[in-house]
Amino acid sequence: MRKIDKSKVRRILLITLSNIGDVILTTPVADVLLREFPRAQLDVMVGPRGKDIFQYYKGVSELIVYDKKAGVFDKIKFFLRLRKAGYNIVVDLRNTILPFVLGARYRTSPLRHSSMLKMHKKDIHLSRLKSLGIDISNNNFYIPIEESDKKHAEELLDGLKEKPFIVVSPGAKSHVKRWPLKYFAELCDALKEGLGYEIVIIGDESDRIVMERIMFYTKTKPVNLIEKTNIRELAYIIKKSRLLITNDSAPLHIGSACGAPVLAFFGPTDEKKYGPLTQGGSRVLRKDIRCSPCEVAQCVNKAKRYECLKSISVEEALKAAKELIALSS
Repeated sequence: MRKIDKSKVRRILLITLSNIGDVILTTPVADVLLREFPRAQLDVMVGPRGKDIFQYYKGVSELIVYDKKAGVFDKIKFFLRLRKAGYNIVVDLRNTILPFVLGARYRTSPLRHSSMLKMHKKDIHLSRLKSLGIDISNNNFYIPIEESDKKHAEELLDGLKEKPFIVVSPGAKSHVKRWPLKYFAELCDALKEGLGYEIVIIGDESDRIVMERIMFYTKTKPVNLIEKTNIRELAYIIKKSRLLITNDSAPLHIGSACGAPVLAFFGPTDEKKYGPLTQGGSRVLRKDIRCSPCEVAQCVNKAKRYECLKSISVEEALKAAKELIALSS
């Protein structure tokens, strides 16, 4: 491994990911690069969905949004522009051959070591820096929150009149990762009627139907913030809440980045790879079922479909929520 001469590093390219949750798990990499190379220009390449995270990121010189749906000619022009930039270091978290194409002196390899298979995704990303001899011992999540984000978020929460609230994220990009909506509705009612907390439901445009069903099932109607926030505003709201209750989805990682208490439901996916990282303030509920985690897109349990999530009871979730709230009080 060639030792990096920091005095000769003028420009760095960090190639991050596309999905919001995945992008958040790469922010510690940006944090390390900015600390270890304070005199270098750091550019970040990200997919369209994750640009909100790096748009106001302190220390990032240029935000490069890569659209994989662009035409071939546009992609060629795009890569030629990157090559012309003359990057000294290219850190590619997508594991492509792009670092070689760009001709960077120091670059990550697309090859993965078998030891990475059981690591948390955050640690896998950081290991890319370690492979270049970069110190990763001090790393932090970071989601920049502007004053305008705080202002809009406070406007959305104005109807709560400063009452304590819990944020609930019942959606997930894949339906197989969702705890049943009826269970979510029962839990929301129990938290409101039994503990007196207001309930705030969050999600993106794909969660409209989820919200409609939640509103149908609940007796105590929660506050609907689906499609009403950007990522930074959502981070502010989650940080201000008493607890985030979520499936394995992007809000889980936002909660980790904010240091918020997180209660997460896991079934087909592995919490050792994707679980919450809030120190001392998170809990994962999962069942010890033979086929879980299967890590596949369709349920493989033909006899009892989605048993891994359906077998997590509302009573278990309520007990865990009470314990997390008590810890954070």
